[in-house]
Amino acid sequence: MSVFPMMPARLALAAVACATLVSLSGAEAQQRQRPAARSPEVTVYNRSDQILQYLFVAPTDEASWGEDRLGSDTVAAGRRTRFRLNAQQQCRFDVRAIYAEGREESRFGIDLCQRPELSLDGRTETTAQDLQRAGPIALFVVRNRTGNTLQTLKLTSPNGDDSDDILGSAVLSDGATYTGRFTRREGCVYDVTATFEGSDDQTLTGRNLCTNREVVFQGSDRNPAPSGPPGTAGAPQEQLQVEIFNRGSITIQTMNVREARANSWGRDRLGSDVISARNSFTLRMPRGRGCQYDVRVTFDNNREEVRPNVNLCETRELSFTGPALAPGRGAQKTAPNQAAQAPRLSQVAVLNEGTNPIESLFISSSKVSTWGEDRLGSNRIAPGARFSTQVERDDQCNFDFRIVYQGGREERRMRQNICDRREVAFGGPNAFRIDGGGPEGGRRLVFLNQGRTDVRELYLTPVSDTHWGDDRLGSETLPRRFRLELRVPEEGGCRWDLKLVYEGGQTAEQRDQDLCAKPEISVGRPPRVGNLASTGTGFYVSATGHVLTNQHVVDGCGTVAISRPDGKRVTLRMIAQDEGADLALLQEEGATTPALSLRAGSQTPIRAGERVVLVGYPARSQLGGVNVTEGLVSGMRGALGDQSRFQYSAPTQPGNSGGPVLDEFGHVVGVVVSQIDKISGERTAQNINFGIKLDLVRAFLEANKVTPNEENAGQSMRAADILQSADPSVLPLDCLE
Repeated sequence: MSVFPMMPARLALAAVACATLVSLSGAEAQQRQRPAARSPEVTVYNRSDQILQYLFVAPTDEASWGEDRLGSDTVAAGRRTRFRLNAQQQCRFDVRAIYAEGREESRFGIDLCQRPELSLDGRTETTAQDLQRAGPIALFVVRNRTGNTLQTLKLTSPNGDDSDDILGSAVLSDGATYTGRFTRREGCVYDVTATFEGSDDQTLTGRNLCTNREVVFQGSDRNPAPSGPPGTAGAPQEQLQVEIFNRGSITIQTMNVREARANSWGRDRLGSDVISARNSFTLRMPRGRGCQYDVRVTFDNNREEVRPNVNLCETRELSFTGPALAPGRGAQKTAPNQAAQAPRLSQVAVLNEGTNPIESLFISSSKVSTWGEDRLGSNRIAPGARFSTQVERDDQCNFDFRIVYQGGREERRMRQNICDRREVAFGGPNAFRIDGGGPEGGRRLVFLNQGRTDVRELYLTPVSDTHWGDDRLGSETLPRRFRLELRVPEEGGCRWDLKLVYEGGQTAEQRDQDLCAKPEISVGRPPRVGNLASTGTGFYVSATGHVLTNQHVVDGCGTVAISRPDGKRVTLRMIAQDEGADLALLQEEGATTPALSLRAGSQTPIRAGERVVLVGYPARSQLGGVNVTEGLVSGMRGALGDQSRFQYSAPTQPGNSGGPVLDEFGHVVGVVVSQIDKISGERTAQNINFGIKLDLVRAFLEANKVTPNEENAGQSMRAADILQSADPSVLPLDCLE
C-alpha cells in the first residue's frame, strides 16, 4: 500500500505519518484563497529545559510530516530558530518537535501566516481533543509501555495491504509516544503490528483508529524469563512493571517503594517527573527477594498516601486518589540543577448570561485554599456581557470560579479545566454545561448527571471496540445537574458502550446504547430509594407548618423528612428553593407546633458584638440530639465582602446548616449557612462561621406568601432558657435518596 511513504533515516524518533494528499473541503479551499504571506519567516522558541533536536512543520491537509526543519542543527534550551515557510496555498500547520531525550511535543492547526511565532515548552502532548480533529487527515497516537524499544510499526488494512514501516529507520523508546496520520477515505480499521528489541512482535487487530485513536503497547508476558533465580550469577534480574494512576485532582510529586516492613523508603522513583491529575506513570524496578511492597506517594501539598503490603508481582495497576482539596500550593518540582520554569498564562472569559450585573469575580487554583483578589476591581459584568482575564498557572489546569451579583448573591463553578474550556458561563443555560469537544459535523450527544454523586470519568466506545479508549472528561468532573455535550464520529455507528466512574471509585457500565435513538442520556449513580444521604436542621416559620432551611440541605433529595425521636419520619412538601440565597421552604401538613418569631423589622438590625445562640442538630449520628452553642456576632459581612451574610463565633458543625441564629431574646436574626470555606490559607481557623441576614430571609418568605411572626425585644434569657423555648420548633431534617 503506497499511502505510507518512507522517511530519510534518522537516529531518533522522527517518524512520518501515512497517506496521500486528498481534495480539500470547501472551508479549507476558502482558507487557501485568503491573502497570505508568500514565504513568512517563522520563529520557534525553545522554552523547554531540553535540547530541541528535530522539528517538523506540515500543512494540516498533507499526510507527511515532511523534512526536519533543523537539518543538522539543534536548538538549545532558551534559544530560537528561524526558517522560511512556503504558505502560498495554506496557512494552518501542524508542528511536531522531538527533544534530545526522545520526548515528543505536538501542536495542531496553528495559523503561521497571522502569527509566525511559536513557543515550545517541552511538555505539551497530543490531547484527546486534538485527536478528534475533523478533516481529510486523521490523527492517532502510539504509546510504547513495554519496557523495550519499539523498532518498526506497520498498519495492515482489512484487504491485507501492509504499509511501509511508518517509523522509517527511527525507533520508539520505552515510554515515548508517536503521533501518526492517515487518510480517512482509505478507511479506519487496521491491524497495528510492532516489533521490539529483545521481545516478540505484538499485533493489535481490528483497531478502529477513527473512534479509538490511542494505540498502547503494554509489556508482554511472552518475554523470555530469566534463566535463573533473581540474584544468581549471570541471570537477568526480573523486572516489576506497574502502572501508577493519579485519580485525584492534585499532582503527585514523589513516589517511594520499599519491600514490605523495610526500615528505609529509598529513593524517589519519579526522579524529575511528576504524575499530574488524571495521569499515570509506569513504575519499573528490579524484583527483590519477594513480591510484597509498600508504596508511598506525596502530593504537592505534602500530604502522603501509603499502600502497604501490595503484591507487585501480580498487580498491574495501582491508583491513588489523594486529598479532595489541598490546603496550599506546594513547591513545583524541578529537575536537578535546574531552575523552576516560568508560570504559564491562560486566557479565560467569564460570561454573564443572567439578568443581574456581576460585581466581583474570583479565580483561584483548585489545589489552594485562597480565593485571591477581586479581578473586576471597580468594573462589573453587565447581563449578556463577557469579561476576559489572564490566569497564571503551573502544570495543572483546574481552577475554581466565584462571582458575586449586585445585591450579594453568589455562584461558584469548581474545578473548571481552563486548558480545554476557555469560557465559563454564569446565570444562564450554559452555566451547567461542559463542552467535551469532538469532530465538527459529528453526532452530538448530551449526558446529564441526575445522580447525587459527581462523575469522575466517562468512557464511550463503539460496541465493536475491545478497548474503552480515553476518558471523555479529561481532567474535568461532571457534577450533579451538569451537562456534558460532545460529538462523536459518524463512522462509529449507533451502538455504543458507556462506562462511568464516580467520585469514590464506584464503576457502572451501560452496554449497547443506541445513541441514534436517544441523543440525550441521563447518567449518575442511581438513588437507593429511602437511603439516608445527609442531615441538616430546619425550623418552623409559620403556624401552618412552613419549615425554613438551607437550599443546600435539600438539594437533590428524593424526600425531605423530619426525623422524630421514635425513629419515624414525617415527610415534608417542597414549596420553594433559592440557590443564590441558599434558602429553601418546605411544609408539614397539619402541623400544630408553634413557630419561632423573627426579630421585628422595627427593631435595630443585628450589630457586631451582639450575643447569639445556635440551636440545631450537628453531627447527629454521633451526638444524637439537639445541641446549643453560644457566641458573638463578629462582623456584618460574609466571605470576601458578601453583604447578604454576617459572621459569628458560635461553634458550628456539619448538620447545623439551616438552623436558626437567635438573639439574646430568643428571636431569629439569621439562618446558619456555612463555616469558613476557601478564604484563607489558615485551614485551622476556629469559629469563623456565617449566617444569612434577616432581610434576605424576609424577602424569600414574602416572595412565597409566608408571613412569619415578628416580636420586639423582651427580657434577655440564658442559653439554657433559649434552648428550652426554641427546642420544639427546631427540627432535625433527613435528606433521603
